[in-house]
Amino acid sequence: MRAMAKVLDLRFLGLRAGCLLLLFAILLNGCAPQTALPLLPTTIPFPTVTPGREAFGIVPTPRPDGFDTAALLVSGATPTPNRALCPAPAEPQLDPPLRIPRDMNGAMTRFLAAGGASAALDQELRTNWGVMGANGFVRADLDLSGEGTPEIITSVLTANGGMLSVFGCVGGTVELLYEVVMGGDAPQVLTTEDLNFDGSPELQFASRACSDDETCEYRTQIIVWRPALARIVNLLGEPIISGEPPRVEDVDADQVSELIVRFDDDGSAQTGPRRTGIGVYDWNGAGYVRALTQLDPPRYRIQIVHLADEVFANGAYEEAAALFQLVLDDTSLRNWQNDDDRVLPPYAAYRLLLAYSALEDERRNALIGVLQTQFPDPLTAPVYAQVAFSFWNALEVTNNLRSACVEVQAIIAARPEALTLLNRYGSESRVYDAGDVCPF
Repeated sequence: MRAMAKVLDLRFLGLRAGCLLLLFAILLNGCAPQTALPLLPTTIPFPTVTPGREAFGIVPTPRPDGFDTAALLVSGATPTPNRALCPAPAEPQLDPPLRIPRDMNGAMTRFLAAGGASAALDQELRTNWGVMGANGFVRADLDLSGEGTPEIITSVLTANGGMLSVFGCVGGTVELLYEVVMGGDAPQVLTTEDLNFDGSPELQFASRACSDDETCEYRTQIIVWRPALARIVNLLGEPIISGEPPRVEDVDADQVSELIVRFDDDGSAQTGPRRTGIGVYDWNGAGYVRALTQLDPPRYRIQIVHLADEVFANGAYEEAAALFQLVLDDTSLRNWQNDDDRVLPPYAAYRLLLAYSALEDERRNALIGVLQTQFPDPLTAPVYAQVAFSFWNALEVTNNLRSACVEVQAIIAARPEALTLLNRYGSESRVYDAGDVCPF
């Protein structure tokens, strides 16, 4: 099967009709770009393959950070081990309390192989080991292998964080079929449905880790038993990391469920503004992969500025001009820094002047006229208005974009706030140098 992944970034927004309420109204009415930007992305079908009963999962490589200690192979004594034959019931003793994952799984395996019941194991882990926490469990109600005998699934706390383990009967004894140490709390089971419509139940589970009382994230995994491989495999190459566990939904009504991840964190003073939206994970015939990312419209002026500058850097000057115009137009855009409504419009006007100049668009004449009207004294004008005036004056003399940018670099050298005002939006935001401000 071929894996398909589509990423839609809501990069463009529709220009709002009307004129600027302030002095930029003159500019907007006379200089608005002709190319409208779509408000929402085009709906594209998810890349779900035709459901089939012979799909195989992916066996991940063990990771050194401990978040996925691998799908363990089942060491069958014969080519067709009897997985329905379990040990005779008995009342063994569990080892003294342990905290190292490998030691804990070894002790639990020996307890179950000696005939210990799942209810007795639950009691020992709760009272003697004290490793269940708020979410830990022992359950024996899910037949992952389809042999008629449920596996025993445990969720406990270890020295390395939450761990989920799966034990199964093999020829009259019990073996460890799967283990994963996820960090954070003891993992919670989210679903035990047949998500991909292949006839086998998938086990979706997640562990929550919190750095403080307000900042938490979930790490989600999906595992399934593959009879042809005689092992449990992981259907996610990497855990899904999200603020809330993924929602399971058959979005495109093809009987295969998608995982919907909502990301609502719009950033902090340290990170800068983030785009919110959703991510969709879909079945591709071998595993669940990120199939679609759909971002919400940007809410902050600086987000539009960053997007416009990125488009400008790629040489799409018409598209960049439309976005810079939006910074000037859209009164619903919010400030990230308190003075964004004063600092960013002159910057957007200056960058719009660059775009029009690169396109040799006559709208630049009206634009510079608006700036001169708003800031009649260049010596007291905001730094980005001064940059615009220097660029324009040099361009009129030399008719050369590169020569005009040389004058801009001189202004930036004399007024370093031309860069510091742009580089104050957090660690995840764009970083500017003088060449970015005037790139010709």
